[in-house]
Amino acid sequence: MTDLSPVYAYVDEHADRMVADLQRLIRQPSISSANLGVRECAELLVEMMGDVGITARVIETDGLPVVYGEINSDRPEAPTLLIYTHYDVQPADPESDWESPPFEARRVGDRIIGRGATDAKGNLMAHLKAVEALRATTGLPINVKFIFDGEEESGSPSLPAFVERHRDLLAADAALSFDGGFDAGDVPRVSLGTSGLLFVQMRAHGGSKDLHSARARLVPNPAWKLVWALASIKGPDGRVRIEGFYDAVRPPTPLERSLLEQAGWDDEAQKRDLGVDEFLGGVSGVDALEQLLFTPTCNIAGFASGYVGEGNKTLLPATAAVNVDFRLVVDQDPADIFQRLRKHLDDHGFADVELHDLGSIEPSRVPADSPFARVVVEAARRVYGREPSLRPSESASGRQAVWLAGKLGIPGAGTGIGPPDWRGHAANEFITVRHYLAGIKYAATIWSLFGEG
Repeated sequence: MTDLSPVYAYVDEHADRMVADLQRLIRQPSISSANLGVRECAELLVEMMGDVGITARVIETDGLPVVYGEINSDRPEAPTLLIYTHYDVQPADPESDWESPPFEARRVGDRIIGRGATDAKGNLMAHLKAVEALRATTGLPINVKFIFDGEEESGSPSLPAFVERHRDLLAADAALSFDGGFDAGDVPRVSLGTSGLLFVQMRAHGGSKDLHSARARLVPNPAWKLVWALASIKGPDGRVRIEGFYDAVRPPTPLERSLLEQAGWDDEAQKRDLGVDEFLGGVSGVDALEQLLFTPTCNIAGFASGYVGEGNKTLLPATAAVNVDFRLVVDQDPADIFQRLRKHLDDHGFADVELHDLGSIEPSRVPADSPFARVVVEAARRVYGREPSLRPSESASGRQAVWLAGKLGIPGAGTGIGPPDWRGHAANEFITVRHYLAGIKYAATIWSLFGEG
């Protein structure tokens, strides 16, 4: 392999400026759910990509824009890698929970605090700075194309149509995504799949307006209607009771089970990170990891009805709503599950409950023996000096590199550079300078190993 010590030394020598560039990107809000600052961030990215030699442009989609870029190696027959990550971020509410303003990008010791610090602007900037460091030292070993998504935090609803319209533009030999961070115990993670998602809202109605609760003797309560509907969907044993829900679910293959056994899962570290004393069903060890990655579930994300503020207010609400998300595994189809849910409600006396599809993402997975995955794993070993966790799938959902790989018929893998406790989607999200600078070296190492075949 090419000696990358000049690359690593360049990163160390220019660390302060590289940190400042990340802070500049974090300071530009880009909240896709509110369309706040997204286009301004896209234009800033085009500028920053141009500064390191990437030809970049904003491409409009049916929703918010994608930032696309490419840069070629001088080496003949160099392979092409398609990089996916996103520049949009979650809302920062409530800002009062933050120890510093969420878009100030304040540095406190080794931490850079700000919305998007890890998810995913730190991950994104690792690639831009890898381009800079390689071009300034050993040269770019591969051709690189970049897709920076402006809607990932909103489910990437425009990405499928974008990919279909631009298949020729996106042609590559492999796809790689950088997002999120390490596992508990500071273990780097490489993933070969993502969970699917079906997000729905159920609404029920009672009287035409809120009433005195004494009228509950005569007027149906929509909150109870939803409570009963939810109880019919999932039982105390944790099993989803929708007919056919588990029909497409398959257990891990022997190779996938072997990867789970080698993943370095640490029950106690995970429990500390999650703030629980035990896992659902009492599972532990590899069985807990298998349950996390290979079992679909149904979650109540939020319930709204009536009044729960200060003081006493006994009323009978006119409406009730509940948001429910289903995390799905490979071969489950979100559209099929939605239809089965509608039929379940109709068959169990809840035909009058409205059901609204709030969005979905297909599950994805690539073969566990992927040669490209071995490249990413080897790069993690070299940069971090420890064995990464190679997972056949992830618990989270997203249309990222593995999803792109399936659409384009190429190998793919996902990884991330943030710290394990980066406070994703919560107040005081952060990345450490140590993880950020190592992530730049990690990206450069992946590219170099990929370029050598």
